[in-house]
Amino acid sequence: MKWSRNEVDYLSPILEQIAADLAPVDGKDLLVLCSAAGEVAFRLAEMMEFGHVTGLELDPGSLELARSSAHEMGLDNMVQFLPAEKQLVPLPDASFDGLVSEFIVYPTSTPTEIGQIEMARVLRPGGRMILTDVIVTIPLPQAVRQELTGIGLDYLCEATTDDFYSWMSAAGLVNVEVIDVTTTVRSMWENRRRGDKFNHNHPGYTDLLEDPLTSLGKAIFYIYVRGEKPKAPPMLTTV
Repeated sequence: MKWSRNEVDYLSPILEQIAADLAPVDGKDLLVLCSAAGEVAFRLAEMMEFGHVTGLELDPGSLELARSSAHEMGLDNMVQFLPAEKQLVPLPDASFDGLVSEFIVYPTSTPTEIGQIEMARVLRPGGRMILTDVIVTIPLPQAVRQELTGIGLDYLCEATTDDFYSWMSAAGLVNVEVIDVTTTVRSMWENRRRGDKFNHNHPGYTDLLEDPLTSLGKAIFYIYVRGEKPKAPPMLTTV
């Protein structure tokens, strides 16, 4: 699904939090997984005088659009977009100071299946990892999933917040936090429903906004996850 420009403006606090958690951005090497059409990569690059942003995207159409946009914006020397692989990051160990995998504001149509251990591999010591995701914490009937797809919610990660804590910890990350941003995104769904003049009674909206079992805050949550790769211990000197 895609948010409208107006909806993205309302969700900008999430993008601002990403930038704040990576600060200072200038001079860093950053990786954006599932970079879609490049929006997050461009936002980070425009905050830099020096540094570099790499985007990885599976969808060839989105990848080509991102590359074209980078050229039009004059960011060719600061941003590059590469084809992603489904389960691996095709880049060397300890290549980046920060990694962003962003599914809320600019979700890609073709998400990867790259786990946190593989993500942490390409982070340098002291590097930060930031993930945003939409999760479902209980099994949903297929009919409900189809209804949600009918209003644009075609991606859900089957997981709990505890799962994300475990995955981040298993990857060796510290200072892990999982923040519930469902309330922020719920306002966008409510706004979308009001503006959907021909479809505002679609059962998907009922499932997402009203149902006591499946709705936002009950079974479906939007989360913001952050953690840090431990800094390397100081080198011991011998006399």
